[in-house]
Amino acid sequence: MQGRLRFIERRILWIGFTGLLVHGLACDSPRSPPNEFPELPPRHREGPPVVVIGIDGAEWKVIRRLWEQGRLPNLRRLAEEGTASDLITDYGASPVIWTTMATGHAPEVHGITDFAVATETGTVPVSSSLRRVPALWNIASRARLRTAVLGWWASWPAEEVAGVVVSDRAHLPVDRIVHPPSYLEGFLVQRDLASRSYPGLGGVPTIEDAWMEDSAARDRIMAHEARRFVGLGFDLFLVYFRSVDVASHRYWKTFEPQHYPSVTREEIEASGGVIPAVYEATDQAIGDILAAAPPEANVFVVSDHGFFAGPEEHFVNLNAERLLEHLGLLVRDGQSVDFAHSVAYPVESPNHSRTKKFRISVAGREPGGRVEARGVGAAVRDLSRALQDVTYANGKPVFRIRRAAREMAADLVAEVKVEDPTLEIRAGAASYRDVVLYIDRISGTHDRRHHGILIARGPDLVPGARPGEMTIRDIAPTILYALGLPVAEDFPGKPKLELFREGFQTLHPLRAVPSWGTMETWGVESSPVDSRILDELRALGYIEP
Repeated sequence: MQGRLRFIERRILWIGFTGLLVHGLACDSPRSPPNEFPELPPRHREGPPVVVIGIDGAEWKVIRRLWEQGRLPNLRRLAEEGTASDLITDYGASPVIWTTMATGHAPEVHGITDFAVATETGTVPVSSSLRRVPALWNIASRARLRTAVLGWWASWPAEEVAGVVVSDRAHLPVDRIVHPPSYLEGFLVQRDLASRSYPGLGGVPTIEDAWMEDSAARDRIMAHEARRFVGLGFDLFLVYFRSVDVASHRYWKTFEPQHYPSVTREEIEASGGVIPAVYEATDQAIGDILAAAPPEANVFVVSDHGFFAGPEEHFVNLNAERLLEHLGLLVRDGQSVDFAHSVAYPVESPNHSRTKKFRISVAGREPGGRVEARGVGAAVRDLSRALQDVTYANGKPVFRIRRAAREMAADLVAEVKVEDPTLEIRAGAASYRDVVLYIDRISGTHDRRHHGILIARGPDLVPGARPGEMTIRDIAPTILYALGLPVAEDFPGKPKLELFREGFQTLHPLRAVPSWGTMETWGVESSPVDSRILDELRALGYIEP
């Protein structure tokens, strides 16, 4: 993965991502034979389906600017025929917000409180196993409603529902990515079809970016499967798209260059069109889903938060062990440090960490250690001077040397400087391009004060309704009411009845239950792709490097 990411910092010609995403989300694909669909439970409800479309990070300012340019026709049609308003956000962390929308509960109750969770063996991304209360798909399944959920954050491992789950890790090489298990073989065929059918070639301009490529691949899968499934008689259908959020974090400075005095014309020309293109691709995916959905569907489009111009931040992924090898201070014996021939080595210093800890190879402490105890002080000083002499290609120092605290279990600590990094570093007369593995930059950001969007349209919904201050806590009770299901009295939010026509409210008086209960089992789940997911979260500034 790290080798693939070295090109992130480089300026690359327009050659592929937007085409990858646009063609992936928008192109028609051949429908599969019926035997490639999982066996679905019988329907027990005659009412219109409820379709919930989530767009991570969708911002009204961007949408309205693109509307003025005649773009995003599907979102515009939904808004003009239905209701459009702010969706009041909270918490500032996407998986927390999306889980609140799906469960109706606050994070201290539903259990998803951040992007990742610390365990005795290390940090792991959040997953469905951490959720302590049922989500909309669990509740609907309990009510014998046919349900589908595609791509929702923290939906891996795929849960057992009365219908279909395509989890948020369905694009990754890991197990339990879909439900039912019998659907896996057909899903893998469809996943491969999406990759082969949408090569992303052609004249659509874009910039290469590994994280955008991963996000596009994920959204292609969700769009592809959503088109196939949305017309198959589901009572509740939820699908989530991620790429708008990733693009907004990474390319906001070229979308709103007036906020960034240092941005260059070349940067604007290279990536200024990425955010609009990703919005357009997502809009086309929504159009395709709506075209395949039953015409009587009640549709809700939501985002977890908006976006604004934040300070540009850098993240430097640096291999400290490789640097020490170049400096002649570390020798490897296969996969291990050869302590007998090494002066120093890094400890607890993963590539993504800004803090690098170093220990001297001390005789009697390290097995076969080279440096005698009386020479440790001199070795630390030599190591410090060597690191201070390492610079980026622009001559600026790579490290800031810090005093090693006793509890750090290190002889020297250095902090990677990220103010103006380069892929190339220099040490004396030598230069190296394999120490800094990649550099990430983000500019767009969000917080609990920058709200998301709500668009609602359907035969049971009032066009132009004014729901007042609708919050993320109101989504789950509102969706349950739209399905004719009771709303839990322990929800902090309420169903927005003013969204619904008077006739619907007459036929469906509000019902309540004390609670929808808790999940029978929950706990931490790890997977072989955890490090890959954590790298992406660090690259977007979501968790500490």
